[in-house]
Amino acid sequence: MKQLRHILSVLMIVLPAVLAAGTVAEKLHGSEFALTHVYGTWWFVGLWALMAGLMVYMAVKCRIWKRMTVCALHSAILLILMGALLTKFTGLHGKIQLEPNRPNSHFFIKEKGEITKTALPFSLTLDRFEIETYAGSGKPKDYVSYLRLTDGKTQKNVVISMNHILRHKHYRFYQSDYDEHGNSVLDVARDPWGIGVTYAGYALLFVALVVMLVERRKTFRAVTISWLAVLVILLVVLYIRMLTHPLLPVLRSPFFSIHIATIVTAYALLLGIMVVGIIAILKPKKTARLEQLKSLSMEMLYPAVALLAMGIFIGAVWANVSWGNYWSWDPKEVWALITLLIYAAPLHGKLWKTFDKPLFFHIYSILAFLSVVITYFGVNLILGGVHAYN
Repeated sequence: MKQLRHILSVLMIVLPAVLAAGTVAEKLHGSEFALTHVYGTWWFVGLWALMAGLMVYMAVKCRIWKRMTVCALHSAILLILMGALLTKFTGLHGKIQLEPNRPNSHFFIKEKGEITKTALPFSLTLDRFEIETYAGSGKPKDYVSYLRLTDGKTQKNVVISMNHILRHKHYRFYQSDYDEHGNSVLDVARDPWGIGVTYAGYALLFVALVVMLVERRKTFRAVTISWLAVLVILLVVLYIRMLTHPLLPVLRSPFFSIHIATIVTAYALLLGIMVVGIIAILKPKKTARLEQLKSLSMEMLYPAVALLAMGIFIGAVWANVSWGNYWSWDPKEVWALITLLIYAAPLHGKLWKTFDKPLFFHIYSILAFLSVVITYFGVNLILGGVHAYN
Protein backbone atom coordinates (compact mmCIF):
# COMPACT_ATOMS: atom_id res chain seq x y z
CA MET A 1 0.00 0.00 0.00
CA LYS A 2 2.82 2.40 0.87
CA GLN A 3 4.58 1.71 -2.42
CA LEU A 4 1.37 2.37 -4.33
CA ARG A 5 1.02 5.71 -2.57
CA HIS A 6 4.55 6.58 -3.66
CA ILE A 7 3.75 5.63 -7.26
CA LEU A 8 0.57 7.71 -7.18
CA SER A 9 2.50 10.62 -5.67
CA VAL A 10 5.07 10.49 -8.47
CA LEU A 11 2.27 10.27 -11.03
CA MET A 12 0.56 13.34 -9.56
CA ILE A 13 3.82 15.23 -10.15
CA VAL A 14 4.60 13.76 -13.57
CA LEU A 15 1.12 14.35 -15.07
CA PRO A 16 0.98 18.12 -14.45
CA ALA A 17 4.61 18.41 -15.60
CA VAL A 18 3.83 16.60 -18.86
CA LEU A 19 0.70 18.68 -19.38
CA ALA A 20 2.65 21.89 -18.84
CA ALA A 21 5.37 20.69 -21.24
CA GLY A 22 2.67 20.04 -23.83
CA THR A 23 1.53 23.67 -23.70
CA VAL A 24 5.12 24.83 -24.17
CA ALA A 25 5.56 22.45 -27.11
CA GLU A 26 2.38 23.86 -28.67
CA LYS A 27 3.66 27.41 -28.27
CA LEU A 28 7.01 26.56 -29.89
CA HIS A 29 5.93 24.12 -32.61
CA GLY A 30 2.14 24.47 -33.05
CA SER A 31 -0.93 22.56 -31.92
CA GLU A 32 -0.50 19.73 -34.42
CA PHE A 33 2.99 19.02 -33.08
CA ALA A 34 1.71 18.94 -29.47
CA LEU A 35 -1.14 16.62 -30.41
CA THR A 36 1.16 14.28 -32.33
CA HIS A 37 4.13 14.18 -29.96
CA VAL A 38 2.50 14.64 -26.56
CA TYR A 39 -1.28 14.39 -26.16
CA GLY A 40 -1.80 11.77 -28.85
CA THR A 41 1.04 9.42 -27.92
CA TRP A 42 0.65 5.93 -26.48
CA TRP A 43 2.69 6.83 -23.38
CA PHE A 44 0.45 9.81 -22.59
CA VAL A 45 -2.63 7.60 -22.80
CA GLY A 46 -0.71 5.10 -20.67
CA LEU A 47 -0.15 7.69 -17.94
CA TRP A 48 -3.89 8.33 -17.66
CA ALA A 49 -4.60 4.60 -17.79
CA LEU A 50 -2.13 4.04 -14.96
CA MET A 51 -3.79 6.82 -12.98
CA ALA A 52 -7.20 5.23 -13.52
CA GLY A 53 -5.92 1.77 -12.56
CA LEU A 54 -4.30 3.03 -9.36
CA MET A 55 -7.46 4.97 -8.54
CA VAL A 56 -9.56 1.81 -8.83
CA TYR A 57 -7.11 -0.23 -6.77
CA MET A 58 -6.88 2.39 -4.01
CA ALA A 59 -10.66 2.72 -4.00
CA VAL A 60 -11.06 -1.02 -3.44
CA LYS A 61 -8.38 -1.11 -0.74
CA CYS A 62 -9.98 1.83 1.08
CA ARG A 63 -13.50 0.43 0.62
CA ILE A 64 -14.58 3.66 -0.96
CA TRP A 65 -18.09 2.33 -1.66
CA LYS A 66 -18.90 2.90 2.00
CA ARG A 67 -18.78 6.64 1.29
CA MET A 68 -21.24 7.07 -1.55
CA THR A 69 -20.36 10.68 -2.43
CA VAL A 70 -16.62 9.97 -2.66
CA CYS A 71 -17.37 6.81 -4.63
CA ALA A 72 -19.56 8.79 -7.05
CA LEU A 73 -16.85 11.44 -7.51
CA HIS A 74 -14.19 8.91 -8.43
CA SER A 75 -16.62 6.91 -10.59
CA ALA A 76 -17.39 10.12 -12.49
CA ILE A 77 -13.68 10.68 -13.15
CA LEU A 78 -13.34 7.12 -14.46
CA LEU A 79 -16.37 7.64 -16.75
CA ILE A 80 -14.87 10.85 -18.12
CA LEU A 81 -11.55 9.12 -18.81
CA MET A 82 -13.38 6.20 -20.45
CA GLY A 83 -15.34 8.63 -22.61
CA ALA A 84 -12.11 10.33 -23.68
CA LEU A 85 -10.63 6.96 -24.61
CA LEU A 86 -13.70 6.06 -26.67
CA THR A 87 -13.57 9.43 -28.44
CA LYS A 88 -9.91 8.90 -29.28
CA PHE A 89 -10.38 5.46 -30.82
CA THR A 90 -13.93 5.62 -32.25
CA GLY A 91 -14.52 9.32 -32.97
CA LEU A 92 -13.95 11.21 -36.21
CA HIS A 93 -13.26 14.91 -36.62
CA GLY A 94 -12.70 16.72 -39.90
CA LYS A 95 -13.78 19.59 -42.15
CA ILE A 96 -16.04 20.03 -45.15
CA GLN A 97 -16.02 22.98 -47.56
CA LEU A 98 -19.29 23.89 -49.21
CA GLU A 99 -19.57 25.98 -52.36
CA PRO A 100 -22.89 27.58 -53.35
CA ASN A 101 -25.22 25.23 -55.26
CA ARG A 102 -22.69 22.36 -55.37
CA PRO A 103 -23.66 19.20 -53.43
CA ASN A 104 -20.90 17.71 -51.33
CA SER A 105 -20.89 14.30 -49.63
CA HIS A 106 -17.24 14.10 -48.51
CA PHE A 107 -15.22 15.60 -45.69
CA PHE A 108 -11.51 15.56 -44.91
CA ILE A 109 -9.73 14.28 -41.80
CA LYS A 110 -6.21 15.49 -41.01
CA GLU A 111 -4.24 13.22 -38.70
CA LYS A 112 -0.49 13.02 -38.13
CA GLY A 113 0.16 15.18 -41.19
CA GLU A 114 -1.95 13.03 -43.53
CA ILE A 115 -5.30 14.05 -45.04
CA THR A 116 -7.96 11.41 -45.61
CA LYS A 117 -11.10 11.86 -47.71
CA THR A 118 -14.13 10.30 -46.04
CA ALA A 119 -17.61 9.79 -47.49
CA LEU A 120 -20.85 10.91 -45.86
CA PRO A 121 -24.04 8.81 -46.19
CA PHE A 122 -25.84 11.96 -47.37
CA SER A 123 -24.97 15.26 -49.07
CA LEU A 124 -25.07 18.93 -48.17
CA THR A 125 -25.62 21.84 -50.56
CA LEU A 126 -24.92 25.45 -49.61
CA ASP A 127 -27.65 27.85 -50.71
CA ARG A 128 -25.98 30.93 -49.23
CA PHE A 129 -23.67 32.08 -46.47
CA GLU A 130 -24.35 35.25 -44.47
CA ILE A 131 -22.56 37.32 -41.85
CA GLU A 132 -25.02 38.90 -39.44
CA THR A 133 -23.77 42.12 -37.82
CA TYR A 134 -24.64 44.21 -34.78
CA ALA A 135 -26.84 47.17 -35.73
CA GLY A 136 -24.84 50.37 -36.15
CA SER A 137 -21.43 48.79 -35.54
CA GLY A 138 -20.78 46.41 -38.40
CA LYS A 139 -19.16 43.93 -35.99
CA PRO A 140 -19.96 40.25 -36.68
CA LYS A 141 -22.83 38.95 -34.59
CA ASP A 142 -23.15 35.51 -36.17
CA TYR A 143 -22.05 33.41 -39.14
CA VAL A 144 -24.91 31.54 -40.81
CA SER A 145 -24.96 28.82 -43.47
CA TYR A 146 -28.26 28.05 -45.20
CA LEU A 147 -28.13 24.47 -46.51
CA ARG A 148 -30.09 21.72 -48.17
CA LEU A 149 -29.57 18.23 -46.74
CA THR A 150 -30.26 15.38 -49.19
CA ASP A 151 -30.54 11.85 -47.82
CA GLY A 152 -31.81 9.46 -50.47
CA LYS A 153 -35.18 10.77 -51.60
CA THR A 154 -35.51 13.02 -48.56
CA GLN A 155 -34.49 16.65 -48.75
CA LYS A 156 -34.82 19.39 -46.15
CA ASN A 157 -33.59 22.91 -45.53
CA VAL A 158 -31.31 23.41 -42.52
CA VAL A 159 -29.49 26.33 -40.92
CA ILE A 160 -26.11 26.17 -39.17
CA SER A 161 -24.66 29.06 -37.16
CA MET A 162 -22.34 29.58 -34.21
CA ASN A 163 -23.64 27.59 -31.22
CA HIS A 164 -26.40 26.15 -33.43
CA ILE A 165 -25.30 22.85 -34.95
CA LEU A 166 -26.74 20.30 -37.35
CA ARG A 167 -27.15 16.69 -36.19
CA HIS A 168 -27.90 13.91 -38.65
CA LYS A 169 -27.16 10.17 -38.45
CA HIS A 170 -24.60 10.51 -35.64
CA TYR A 171 -22.81 13.27 -37.57
CA ARG A 172 -22.61 16.81 -36.21
CA PHE A 173 -21.77 19.92 -38.25
CA TYR A 174 -20.48 23.20 -36.81
CA GLN A 175 -19.92 26.58 -38.41
CA SER A 176 -16.14 26.90 -38.55
CA ASP A 177 -14.94 29.31 -41.24
CA TYR A 178 -15.72 31.00 -44.56
CA ASP A 179 -13.93 32.73 -47.43
CA GLU A 180 -14.42 35.83 -49.58
CA HIS A 181 -16.05 33.76 -52.35
CA GLY A 182 -19.08 32.92 -50.22
CA ASN A 183 -17.92 29.38 -49.43
CA SER A 184 -18.64 27.97 -45.99
CA VAL A 185 -16.34 25.68 -43.99
CA LEU A 186 -17.90 23.36 -41.43
CA ASP A 187 -16.35 21.18 -38.76
CA VAL A 188 -17.59 17.59 -38.96
CA ALA A 189 -17.67 15.31 -35.93
CA ARG A 190 -18.86 11.76 -35.39
CA ASP A 191 -18.55 10.35 -31.90
CA PRO A 192 -21.38 7.86 -31.23
CA TRP A 193 -19.92 6.47 -27.99
CA GLY A 194 -17.48 8.88 -26.38
CA ILE A 195 -19.74 11.89 -25.88
CA GLY A 196 -22.51 9.91 -24.21
CA VAL A 197 -20.12 8.28 -21.73
CA THR A 198 -18.31 11.58 -21.09
CA TYR A 199 -21.56 13.48 -20.51
CA ALA A 200 -22.70 10.75 -18.12
CA GLY A 201 -19.45 11.34 -16.23
CA TYR A 202 -20.09 15.10 -16.18
CA ALA A 203 -23.63 14.58 -14.87
CA LEU A 204 -22.48 12.19 -12.13
CA LEU A 205 -19.65 14.57 -11.21
CA PHE A 206 -22.05 17.51 -10.91
CA VAL A 207 -24.43 15.58 -8.66
CA ALA A 208 -21.58 14.28 -6.50
CA LEU A 209 -20.06 17.74 -6.10
CA VAL A 210 -23.39 19.27 -5.10
CA VAL A 211 -24.01 16.48 -2.59
CA MET A 212 -20.49 16.93 -1.22
CA LEU A 213 -21.14 20.62 -0.62
CA VAL A 214 -24.45 19.87 1.07
CA GLU A 215 -22.89 17.19 3.27
CA ARG A 216 -20.18 19.57 4.43
CA ARG A 217 -22.45 22.56 4.87
CA LYS A 218 -21.78 22.75 8.62
CA THR A 219 -18.07 23.40 8.09
CA PHE A 220 -18.18 26.01 5.35
CA ARG A 221 -21.82 27.11 5.07
CA ALA A 222 -21.02 30.81 5.57
CA VAL A 223 -18.18 30.71 3.04
CA THR A 224 -20.29 28.89 0.46
CA ILE A 225 -23.23 31.26 0.82
CA SER A 226 -21.05 34.34 0.50
CA TRP A 227 -19.25 33.08 -2.61
CA LEU A 228 -22.45 31.86 -4.20
CA ALA A 229 -23.65 35.44 -3.84
CA VAL A 230 -20.50 36.54 -5.70
CA LEU A 231 -21.29 33.95 -8.39
CA VAL A 232 -24.83 35.30 -8.85
CA ILE A 233 -23.53 38.88 -9.08
CA LEU A 234 -20.95 37.86 -11.69
CA LEU A 235 -23.64 36.11 -13.73
CA VAL A 236 -25.82 39.23 -13.69
CA VAL A 237 -22.90 41.48 -14.67
CA LEU A 238 -21.87 39.17 -17.51
CA TYR A 239 -25.45 38.92 -18.76
CA ILE A 240 -25.77 42.73 -18.80
CA ARG A 241 -22.47 42.92 -20.67
CA MET A 242 -23.78 40.46 -23.24
CA LEU A 243 -26.83 42.68 -23.80
CA THR A 244 -24.92 45.97 -24.01
CA HIS A 245 -21.58 45.09 -25.64
CA PRO A 246 -21.02 43.33 -28.97
CA LEU A 247 -19.54 39.87 -28.40
CA LEU A 248 -17.72 37.59 -30.74
CA PRO A 249 -20.17 35.10 -32.29
CA VAL A 250 -18.73 32.13 -30.40
CA LEU A 251 -19.25 33.96 -27.08
CA ARG A 252 -22.96 34.49 -27.69
CA SER A 253 -23.88 31.39 -25.75
CA PRO A 254 -25.63 30.85 -22.38
CA PHE A 255 -22.66 28.68 -21.42
CA PHE A 256 -20.36 31.72 -21.63
CA SER A 257 -21.68 33.54 -18.55
CA ILE A 258 -22.01 30.39 -16.45
CA HIS A 259 -18.56 29.11 -17.39
CA ILE A 260 -16.75 32.40 -16.73
CA ALA A 261 -18.61 33.18 -13.49
CA THR A 262 -18.01 29.71 -12.07
CA ILE A 263 -14.31 29.68 -12.92
CA VAL A 264 -13.69 33.22 -11.64
CA THR A 265 -15.46 32.44 -8.36
CA ALA A 266 -13.26 29.37 -7.93
CA TYR A 267 -10.14 31.44 -8.58
CA ALA A 268 -11.31 34.04 -6.05
CA LEU A 269 -11.60 31.33 -3.42
CA LEU A 270 -8.14 30.02 -4.29
CA LEU A 271 -6.82 33.57 -3.94
CA GLY A 272 -8.35 33.66 -0.47
CA ILE A 273 -6.58 30.43 0.41
CA MET A 274 -3.26 31.88 -0.73
CA VAL A 275 -3.81 35.02 1.38
CA VAL A 276 -4.55 32.88 4.42
CA GLY A 277 -1.35 30.95 3.72
CA ILE A 278 0.69 34.16 3.62
CA ILE A 279 -0.87 35.29 6.91
CA ALA A 280 -0.01 31.93 8.45
CA ILE A 281 3.61 32.24 7.36
CA LEU A 282 4.09 35.85 8.47
CA LYS A 283 2.31 35.62 11.82
CA PRO A 284 3.82 33.84 14.85
CA LYS A 285 3.92 30.15 14.02
CA LYS A 286 1.97 28.76 16.95
CA THR A 287 0.58 25.31 16.19
CA ALA A 288 -2.94 26.17 17.28
CA ARG A 289 -2.95 29.30 15.11
CA LEU A 290 -1.67 27.40 12.07
CA GLU A 291 -4.31 24.72 12.57
CA GLN A 292 -7.04 27.34 12.81
CA LEU A 293 -5.92 29.03 9.60
CA LYS A 294 -5.64 25.68 7.85
CA SER A 295 -9.25 24.89 8.82
CA LEU A 296 -10.31 28.22 7.31
CA SER A 297 -8.47 27.41 4.08
CA MET A 298 -10.04 23.95 3.92
CA GLU A 299 -13.46 25.57 4.27
CA MET A 300 -12.71 27.49 1.07
CA LEU A 301 -10.87 24.66 -0.69
CA TYR A 302 -13.84 22.31 -1.03
CA PRO A 303 -16.16 24.79 -2.80
CA ALA A 304 -13.19 26.13 -4.81
CA VAL A 305 -12.32 22.71 -6.23
CA ALA A 306 -16.01 21.91 -6.77
CA LEU A 307 -16.62 25.16 -8.68
CA LEU A 308 -13.40 24.74 -10.68
CA ALA A 309 -14.42 21.22 -11.72
CA MET A 310 -17.91 22.44 -12.63
CA GLY A 311 -16.48 25.34 -14.62
CA ILE A 312 -14.21 23.02 -16.57
CA PHE A 313 -16.95 20.61 -17.62
CA ILE A 314 -19.35 23.47 -18.40
CA GLY A 315 -16.62 24.84 -20.66
CA ALA A 316 -16.21 21.39 -22.21
CA VAL A 317 -19.92 21.21 -23.02
CA TRP A 318 -19.75 24.72 -24.50
CA ALA A 319 -16.74 23.71 -26.63
CA ASN A 320 -18.61 20.65 -27.87
CA VAL A 321 -21.58 22.78 -28.87
CA SER A 322 -19.39 25.42 -30.55
CA TRP A 323 -16.57 23.39 -32.13
CA GLY A 324 -17.67 19.76 -32.00
CA ASN A 325 -14.88 18.78 -29.65
CA TYR A 326 -15.35 18.92 -25.89
CA TRP A 327 -11.61 18.75 -25.23
CA SER A 328 -8.98 20.01 -27.69
CA TRP A 329 -5.92 20.29 -25.41
CA ASP A 330 -5.92 24.06 -25.78
CA PRO A 331 -3.41 25.67 -23.30
CA LYS A 332 -6.21 27.28 -21.28
CA GLU A 333 -7.98 23.93 -20.90
CA VAL A 334 -4.74 22.18 -20.01
CA TRP A 335 -3.71 24.69 -17.35
CA ALA A 336 -7.20 24.66 -15.81
CA LEU A 337 -6.82 20.87 -15.55
CA ILE A 338 -3.33 21.28 -14.03
CA THR A 339 -4.78 23.68 -11.45
CA LEU A 340 -7.52 21.21 -10.62
CA LEU A 341 -5.01 18.40 -10.11
CA ILE A 342 -2.79 20.58 -7.92
CA TYR A 343 -5.62 21.68 -5.64
CA ALA A 344 -7.26 18.25 -5.51
CA ALA A 345 -4.15 16.81 -3.83
CA PRO A 346 -4.69 18.44 -0.38
CA LEU A 347 -8.22 16.99 -0.31
CA HIS A 348 -6.64 13.54 -0.10
CA GLY A 349 -5.08 13.97 3.32
CA LYS A 350 -5.64 10.31 4.18
CA LEU A 351 -3.54 9.36 1.17
CA TRP A 352 -0.81 11.98 1.62
CA LYS A 353 -0.28 12.58 5.35
CA THR A 354 2.10 15.47 4.65
CA PHE A 355 -0.91 17.72 4.11
CA ASP A 356 -1.88 17.15 7.75
CA LYS A 357 1.06 19.39 8.69
CA PRO A 358 -0.33 22.96 8.78
CA LEU A 359 2.94 24.69 7.85
CA PHE A 360 3.44 22.46 4.79
CA PHE A 361 -0.19 22.98 3.77
CA HIS A 362 0.14 26.77 3.89
CA ILE A 363 3.40 26.80 1.92
CA TYR A 364 1.80 24.47 -0.65
CA SER A 365 -1.27 26.73 -0.95
CA ILE A 366 0.94 29.75 -1.67
CA LEU A 367 2.98 27.98 -4.35
CA ALA A 368 -0.10 26.32 -5.84
CA PHE A 369 -1.58 29.71 -6.70
CA LEU A 370 1.11 30.09 -9.37
CA SER A 371 -0.94 27.66 -11.49
CA VAL A 372 -3.95 30.00 -11.22
CA VAL A 373 -1.79 32.97 -12.28
CA ILE A 374 -0.51 31.05 -15.30
CA THR A 375 -4.01 29.84 -16.21
CA TYR A 376 -5.67 33.24 -15.92
CA PHE A 377 -2.90 35.53 -17.19
CA GLY A 378 0.03 33.53 -18.51
CA VAL A 379 -1.89 31.56 -21.11
CA ASN A 380 -3.40 34.68 -22.69
CA LEU A 381 -0.18 36.69 -22.61
CA ILE A 382 2.32 33.97 -23.54
CA LEU A 383 0.85 30.67 -24.70
CA GLY A 384 -2.19 31.83 -26.70
CA GLY A 385 -4.73 29.36 -28.09
CA VAL A 386 -8.44 29.54 -28.87
CA HIS A 387 -9.08 31.19 -25.47
CA ALA A 388 -6.97 34.24 -26.38
CA TYR A 389 -10.16 36.34 -26.63
CA ASN A 390 -10.81 35.98 -22.86
